[in-house]
Amino acid sequence: MNYTIEHLIDGDQDVLSYYQNAKTRWLKILTENLSLNSDELAKVLSNEQFWFEKNCGGRWVGQEIMVVTGIVQFYTTARGFDDNRGKAKLVYEAFMKSYCSIEVKGAVEDVAKSYNLIEE
Repeated sequence: MNYTIEHLIDGDQDVLSYYQNAKTRWLKILTENLSLNSDELAKVLSNEQFWFEKNCGGRWVGQEIMVVTGIVQFYTTARGFDDNRGKAKLVYEAFMKSYCSIEVKGAVEDVAKSYNLIEE
């Protein structure tokens, strides 16, 4: 989350649109792949990394936004993951099985730990 936080601190107003683009893309990914298991979703995510990099602020920011939005879309501060923990874990597992970059996988680990989705 370091890249987007840095952009926010610097007053980059485009970060909000990047996250909105990502949320829309994730909705599309999940709607079109509702019945996928983590292995099948991993294939989809491997092909989606470039889209996020291109449409969400560039390589590093796009990777971070892809990960944060992918997992945190299932979380609220009021209820945590609640009934959505299984969906968040599916996305986490798919990322870890994907051919996404090592930077993406590192971000996945960081976000999952930060939100207590997995144990450290």
